[in-house]
Formats: sequence, C-alpha cells, structure tokens
Amino acid sequence: MIKKDLFLPVLRDGKYGFIDKNKNIVVKPKFKYVSERFRDGYCVVTYIKKIRNSIRWVFGYIDNCGNVQMFIHLDSASEFNDGLARIKVNDHYGYIDTNLIEVIPTKFDSAANFKEGLAGVKINKRWGFIDKSGKLVIQPTYTYVNQFFEGRALVELKNKYGYINKIGDLIVPPQYDIATDYCEGMAAVRIDDKWGYIDMDGNLKIDFIFDRAKQFSEGLAAVCINDKWGYINKQGEIVIDPIFDYACNFKEDLARFNIGSDSLTRGISNPKGGMWGFLNKNGKIEIIPIFDSISDFEDGYAQVIQGNNNNYIDKDGKLIL
Repeated sequence: MIKKDLFLPVLRDGKYGFIDKNKNIVVKPKFKYVSERFRDGYCVVTYIKKIRNSIRWVFGYIDNCGNVQMFIHLDSASEFNDGLARIKVNDHYGYIDTNLIEVIPTKFDSAANFKEGLAGVKINKRWGFIDKSGKLVIQPTYTYVNQFFEGRALVELKNKYGYINKIGDLIVPPQYDIATDYCEGMAAVRIDDKWGYIDMDGNLKIDFIFDRAKQFSEGLAAVCINDKWGYINKQGEIVIDPIFDYACNFKEDLARFNIGSDSLTRGISNPKGGMWGFLNKNGKIEIIPIFDSISDFEDGYAQVIQGNNNNYIDKDGKLIL
C-alpha cells in the first residue's frame, strides 16, 4: 500500500475521511464517526452496518498510513492513551495495545483511559486502578474516579470529592462538593456554591469566591463571576476581566470564548448558541467570534464544524480547506 501520511479528519456531507499535510483528501469520506486526532498513530473509526437484520455500529482503527482494521465483535472503542486503548466486548471493558491485540482482558464492569501509567476500573460497583499489565494496584474503594494528573487522581466517596496519590493514599480527604483534576500544581474545588483553589497537599491557595471555575492551564484559569467569565492568575488576581458568556482553558497560547450563549447551558463544556472566537493571554481578541462550533487548538489547528461538514483554522483564523 502507498503511504498516505494521514494528518486530520475531514467531514463531508455527514461522513468522515482524512487529509494529508498538503490538505489533499487521501481517504474518501466514508466513516460515520472518527476520533478528533491521531493518538499513538491511530484514529478510531466507525460505520453503521446491517448484520443479521439488525443495524449496529462497527468500530475499528485507522493508522497514519491509511490501513484500516475493523472489529465486528467490539461494542465500543476508544482512542489510545499511554499506548493502550479501552475496548468494550459483551458489556465488559479491557484494553488493546498498538498492535491492536487485546492485552488486558475485557472483564471490568467499566473502565477509563490510561493516564500516567494507571487506569480506573470498576469492579462490583466500586472503582480502583490497574497498571499497564492489568494488575490491580489500588483496590476498588470509590464510587467514582478520574484519571491521574500530576500524580493525583480525583476520587468520590459518599458524595464528596478528594484526591489520592499513585499508591492509593488519600492526600486530600473527600470533602468537596465537586472538583477538577490537578493542573500546574493546583485544583479547583467547590464547597456549597463557591469555588476556590487548593495546592497539591490540599492547602487552600485561592479563596472560595467564584461562581464557577476551571483548572489552571498555561498559568491562567477561567472563572465565572456574576454569570460572566474571565481569567485569574495563580495569585487569584483577575487578569482578564469577566466579560464573556463562556470561556475555556488556554491551549497553545489561545483560549476559546463564547458571546451570546444561552445562560442555562453555560455550565457545560460547549454551551448552546452564541458564537465562538479566541483570545490571547492579554485579553485581546485574536480570532473574532464568528464560529458556531469550534475546538481548542492542537498542533496549530482548531476544528470548525459547519453543519454536515468541517474545516480547520490556523492561528490567524484562516480556513485551511
């Protein structure tokens, strides 16, 4: 097979294909869904197939060269993380490696993606963690767990949230009503209806004064005050005034913001309505809000969804296709 050097997924008339780095379509749009980017050399691909008089989703993977391998027996498949991908077979979860071979049996009631060498798994209604060999290294104790970030994992116990380390010690006892993952040494936590920030040991660093808050990214964190979003630094000082209807984390020096979104949906990651643009760390608008739906920047490009089609913009806001 001729090497195709796949680069980005493209959506055309409701079906996905792939372009190369020269922006040429090298895999004709034929998939119902694909994951957003290549991870560990693969994208998840799916299509709908009629099997024995029933309609079902079929999952598989495409590599950077355009080689496709589909797996009729999979109920679902996830993108690769840490060299492993989560799969579901007969309502149980396991993992495959980058050879697309099952290396951790599908025996868990539920499972999360690997991060920092560990993955959350659910056994008998409780969550613990396994390592990349499939060995249970943190016993299933919790009602919910997140991935590990900076050596800490968010866990839930008795409807309260805290943090454990990678050997299962409770570093921050469950005491918060909701919380984010750690990033850049801090986590956003909520008590009652206000958010603040704690350090890696659970010490309060920024007081509980925000209506909503996101984790720090590239030195700044998005916070909501009186239904408007702005940004603070790690001293808790407002450095970009809260004037946006919604705001997201900084990625590659730019952050998504929304103007005109429905106030009832602003607590979700992609609120309905409004228009999306990008601002820089000085609060200056770099890309004016003209997009209905857009992703964060990754490797210099952000995906734009336009009905049944997509495109990508560069950091000047120019469409590349």
